[in-house]
Amino acid sequence: MPEGCDSGAIPMPSGKRWRTMEINLGGKTALVTGGAAGIGRACAQLLAEAGARVVVADINLQGAQETVAPLEGGVAVRCDIGSPSDVSDMCETVLSTCGGVDILVNNAGLISFKRGIGALSIDEWARMLDVNLRGAFLVCQGLAEHMKRRGSGKIINLSSMAARVGGIEVGLHYSVSKAGLIGFTRSLAKEMGPFGVNVNAVAPGFTQTEPVKRQLEGREQTYTAQIP
Repeated sequence: MPEGCDSGAIPMPSGKRWRTMEINLGGKTALVTGGAAGIGRACAQLLAEAGARVVVADINLQGAQETVAPLEGGVAVRCDIGSPSDVSDMCETVLSTCGGVDILVNNAGLISFKRGIGALSIDEWARMLDVNLRGAFLVCQGLAEHMKRRGSGKIINLSSMAARVGGIEVGLHYSVSKAGLIGFTRSLAKEMGPFGVNVNAVAPGFTQTEPVKRQLEGREQTYTAQIP
């Protein structure tokens, strides 16, 4: 077991516990986008438990504030990831107030359950890619040179299983945006690796966030039965 790590567990809503590794992140600053709820909030909580100072950025400032309220040293920032000016301001604010960013979790994004290529408008297509793909690009762009100068950093981009196998419940535009994020991650990893910065993507399947629970209400067993 690596130094600074010990076996731990994460509580689940069901009362069960996932086994995990608790890494000592004391002295590190983590930025989590889309941290007002769901996966982003869980990431923020776990990073804080590991000792990191956590900055949560979200278009829903109240939700971001609720996430950081119980976190020691937590900071909430309002940011629309789909807005280049918002992202630029956020990056400048975080770098100036926190002195740097060691860990970036690009979680902010939209999800849509609107299916059928003929049902999608150009505006819906553009908005999905602006937030899910361009948004991650903008945040990475805003912090990349800082991480290169430091010679270290971790970037985690939240993709989706829909990027790998195609969407079942989700919209075509959602799957495309998350597939693009995987290609972006692979290319950025090659650029940032020589500077000591790791770039990875994770591709979760259906998770018990509020939008997913609403979409699958009454049909949960159809999907839980597919879990090995």
